[in-house]
Amino acid sequence: MGCNCSSVNSKKKPINNNNIQRNNRPINRQVSSDINLRNLDSFLQSKINPSFNFPEVKENIFVGTGLKKIKGYISNVSKEELIKKRTEFWETRIEGNIDTWNFLKQICENNDLDDKDINAYLEANEIIPYKNCINVTYDRMGGLYEIPNYCIQDPVDYVLINENNKSKPNEKEINFNIKKNIEIFNIQNSNYLSVDLLKKNLATQFNCNKEDIRLFFSGKEMMNDKEIWFYDIDNYCTITAMVNKINENN
Repeated sequence: MGCNCSSVNSKKKPINNNNIQRNNRPINRQVSSDINLRNLDSFLQSKINPSFNFPEVKENIFVGTGLKKIKGYISNVSKEELIKKRTEFWETRIEGNIDTWNFLKQICENNDLDDKDINAYLEANEIIPYKNCINVTYDRMGGLYEIPNYCIQDPVDYVLINENNKSKPNEKEINFNIKKNIEIFNIQNSNYLSVDLLKKNLATQFNCNKEDIRLFFSGKEMMNDKEIWFYDIDNYCTITAMVNKINENN
């Protein structure tokens, strides 16, 4: 099965300042006309990806306070892998405004901010939290910014799983991305797609040999003998591609 690939332009410059800067523009809470405010809840719910986080704990446990208060979750990867997963998330945002993503990243990583500061910064930059939580926000143009819980707070526990004992899920069509340098390629295919076949399809797109492609997800290299479900690839996930050599004769 071939993959349906399309390239997405992602040439956006990140902001350089290390400190959160408050924007002194007047606050404008008007939302784009494509959102009916009475149906805002259903509009956002239709866009939110429900499988974006690690499993939540069953008990009624929360971590953090105010806008950064989330339901406690259990990490099934090590602390080092979790840090890589966070880095990968922030570096692969292609939807919305890159400056907004960088701004939200600074808020999530700055533990010295209280709710008053966070609210002031959000208002000044015309970013509106959905249901009083930073993990889903939107801007006045209707752009949606989802931040997974693992990028906001640390887990309540680490319970590593034996990947060799993973249960194979039901087959389904998924939509995910491949990032190569600054290019983003959108792919629609089965979650039963093998890594080997994925590389074969990408080799044509990248103008290289299959053997020269290495794929990474959540800090782990994807092996040819596995299917992509094994690496928890689902809708909206982004796989990083590294190409060692480009065919220059074609």
